[in-house]
Amino acid sequence: MKAPRKCYVYVYNQYSDWEPALAIYGLSNFTDVQVVTFSLDGQPITSGGNVSVTPQQSLSQALDADIDLLIIPGGATIASNPEHNAILPLIHKQLDNGRLLAAICDATAFIGNHGFLDEVPHTSNDASVLKILAPDYKGQAHYKNQPAVTGGNLITASGPAMVPFTREIYMALDLLGNQQLAFWFGFFADGPAPEFSQVNPLTFFYRSYEVNYSGMLALVRTAAREIYQQAIATGMEISGPVQWHYHQFDGKPETVFRLDIGVPVTTAGPVPAPYQCEVLPGFDCITMPHKGGWDKLGETYGKLLGAINLLGIKMTGYNREQYFQYDFQQPDQNITNIQIGVVKP
Repeated sequence: MKAPRKCYVYVYNQYSDWEPALAIYGLSNFTDVQVVTFSLDGQPITSGGNVSVTPQQSLSQALDADIDLLIIPGGATIASNPEHNAILPLIHKQLDNGRLLAAICDATAFIGNHGFLDEVPHTSNDASVLKILAPDYKGQAHYKNQPAVTGGNLITASGPAMVPFTREIYMALDLLGNQQLAFWFGFFADGPAPEFSQVNPLTFFYRSYEVNYSGMLALVRTAAREIYQQAIATGMEISGPVQWHYHQFDGKPETVFRLDIGVPVTTAGPVPAPYQCEVLPGFDCITMPHKGGWDKLGETYGKLLGAINLLGIKMTGYNREQYFQYDFQQPDQNITNIQIGVVKP
């Protein structure tokens, strides 16, 4: 049986406890990577957030360990207090063995002052500040003005870049193929993430179509114009953007399904056939905005369906697309909100 990988986190008085927190939580809860905290002597320390932390090991134990990832957080003392020089042999061992080292915020100044950044791409809080905090630093030619950088087996990040720092760690450990971890991390990473929502009742003026996939595509640009014209002609007060409501569409090209295309209005009233106007009931859904062309809608649906499958939630067979903004000349400007009906767990 393959031994689980190990991540060691150096903790010390006044270390910035929030900086490695996201990475640690994901590793501990969604992967087989074992997280071990250690201090110089193995005794309790008090973090920068005034939290008492009891390390699992001491530095001497860490030196004897087989470590896949070593995380050094920033903190008020890491770049100025010479007591931290005691971990330099561990850093040398880690890098000499081709293992991962991740340093964030002032920890980059600490390793930079000891020559570890001289020959590899890296970042820090600021290039000029790095030179001030690390007077022996000679890696200016390799500095990258980015939130987080991976150079070989060394990961560096600025202090505010907790999320990019975590992403670089997960990528270096090849963990983002883990669906549970990727779904959870999506709530923190750049860009929107799926979320649960309870949609309120909606007064909807619409027309129904029985179509398959090709028939649906034929309605693009024509159905919306017709709906707007008819809503105005019947005296409706339009209160929102065009929406497409799908009933039992399974994504297969040949499947015939019901598609309702319409607009929200302020009040329901009698309308001529084939149009309808009624108050639709509220429903539970998992939702996510899609920004960009509709040719990429499948990617956003994939994230939503992945979350639904991961959580074991049952779909109702009903979903909506709300077209908040669309531009056929510049489709990258499109904003579409997707709502997939689910049975609330």
